[in-house]
Amino acid sequence: MKNNQPKSNKGLIAVMVLIIVVILILSGVVGYMLFGEQLGLTKLFSHETTAPATEEITTAAVTTAEPTTAEPTWEVPDIVGMKANDAYTALNHAGTRFEIKREYSEDVDAEHVISQSPDAGTVIKDSEKVLVIISKGVDQPNTTPPATQPSTGATSPTKKHSSGSSGDYILDGSDKRYVSFNEVTPLSEWEMTIALNEIYARRGRKFSTPPLQEYFSSKSWYKGTISPSDFNEGSLNQYEAANVQTILAVMSERGYR
Repeated sequence: MKNNQPKSNKGLIAVMVLIIVVILILSGVVGYMLFGEQLGLTKLFSHETTAPATEEITTAAVTTAEPTTAEPTWEVPDIVGMKANDAYTALNHAGTRFEIKREYSEDVDAEHVISQSPDAGTVIKDSEKVLVIISKGVDQPNTTPPATQPSTGATSPTKKHSSGSSGDYILDGSDKRYVSFNEVTPLSEWEMTIALNEIYARRGRKFSTPPLQEYFSSKSWYKGTISPSDFNEGSLNQYEAANVQTILAVMSERGYR
């Protein structure tokens, strides 16, 4: 019996050690489960499978831009083949600016539109113009064109003019209606100049040209308060803006501008 006692003690010690090891392991597992995340032990025993969330920075990407006023645009009407006067009216109603050129044509009757640029349906900016080519009819080289009457307006600012029911405007009511091409063409250069500028004079624009300022200052309806540099073209209504274009087109055609 004395020989077997040491073996029994060793066996008992081994069992106790095993029990202690198991208890320690269990304690570690329980401790890890309860406190491992708080103590930062998760990173030691686990692998991150989810990438860290990236915070979206929206305030840096979104910028508050200054409001911009887009330039108005207009769709060009189809005027090819129209009579000149009808074409001008169509362009005015569409809101497009235009300039006129004339060419001889054997295929298109006189005073009809040969072509236009840009084409119908094109959207153009308010500052752009439509080029309108008007037929002068068949070229007759042996026919002497009528002489252009010299302008006397620049030296005759006090010349009397009467037109319309009021007798005080070259083109009466040009702020309330569309002026036709036929109303403008019979006018002299000086009368066209007055007709053009009385549209602005109604809006209180002053004039840097002495003859014009003198002319409008003599009118009872004229109240010039806005200097030329401060005048805003946007103050013109749709009729006035269209009529300005009509008068300018005729003046350009006649070589007055």
